[in-house]
Amino acid sequence: MIKNITPLIVFFLIFTACDTNPLEVDVSEIDVDLKFHRLDQDLFNAKSVKELNQVNKNYIDKGGELYEFYTIEMLRAGSPYDDSIGVYLDYFIQDSMMQILNDNIQAKFGDFKSEETQIVDMFKHLKYHIPHAMLPTDVITYNSTFANGVISTPEKIGVGLEMYLGSDNEVIQKLPYPEYFKAKMDADYLMADIAQSWLLNNVIEDQSGEDFLSNMIYTGKILYCVDAMMPTVEDHIKIKYTALEYEWAEVSEYNIWQHIIEQEWIYSKDIKLIVRYFNEGPETVGLEGSPARIGQFLGWKIIRAYMEKNPEVTITDLIAEKNQSKILKAYKPKEIN
Repeated sequence: MIKNITPLIVFFLIFTACDTNPLEVDVSEIDVDLKFHRLDQDLFNAKSVKELNQVNKNYIDKGGELYEFYTIEMLRAGSPYDDSIGVYLDYFIQDSMMQILNDNIQAKFGDFKSEETQIVDMFKHLKYHIPHAMLPTDVITYNSTFANGVISTPEKIGVGLEMYLGSDNEVIQKLPYPEYFKAKMDADYLMADIAQSWLLNNVIEDQSGEDFLSNMIYTGKILYCVDAMMPTVEDHIKIKYTALEYEWAEVSEYNIWQHIIEQEWIYSKDIKLIVRYFNEGPETVGLEGSPARIGQFLGWKIIRAYMEKNPEVTITDLIAEKNQSKILKAYKPKEIN
């Protein structure tokens, strides 16, 4: 087991000599046509079953399969094509707990304009770096009743706003979820979740494979594309770590990598090992004091090293590159003394 490394120096970060980020590009001339729909507000503003039936009809057109998934799977209200759907939607908005939750959602996200601007900017960056990438047409916000954070279909993005009320929110505090999970139910992570959801479902084909290295490379590519979509956002936000968790990973990177080399895990197909290093949880099992998903962090570092040493490689080239050994060759983490 690798013990926790507690740095005594507050300013632990090592900066490169490069003063500019190649991913910070001018997207002012990039056009993205993205529509936003507030299903959360449209439902709770309805005054009757008749009005709810009209909201339902509107969202059948606006939301397509995403809206069908919402009423059937998230609300358990049945098909939006059912004649009684308005009655079931009325049960939902009249529920006292749902009304409290909606009040919390509107207090936090009543004005969504800033978030809309950020989302459009993310997809402008995606279009700049990957011109052929599929782009969403609509973003629909709602109360998913804690069923989903962000989900993506081939055309639309759905956002369960209640999943981002903040760990200090009184409703969130009472949820029977693990503390590590509730700690990440924060608006700071909303944009990263949107970017990852879209990339995973519509941009980058699953390349995870069966071994440890392929999982690192695949998740690293995803996170590098998040880099490209959110170039000015802090790194810990992009990987959904706290600032302290990211600091731990940075300081411990060299020792963790040496441990992986010594254990000969790079090409391991041990599913338990892969779950330990890539799945969500309170920590990466076996690494005392660590954040979860440390394999993703290492994969991100591998991809960043490869792209830094090969500035001629575009993100489209990166996604298409299948030679994992070629990518890995660029990675040489340095020990932090």
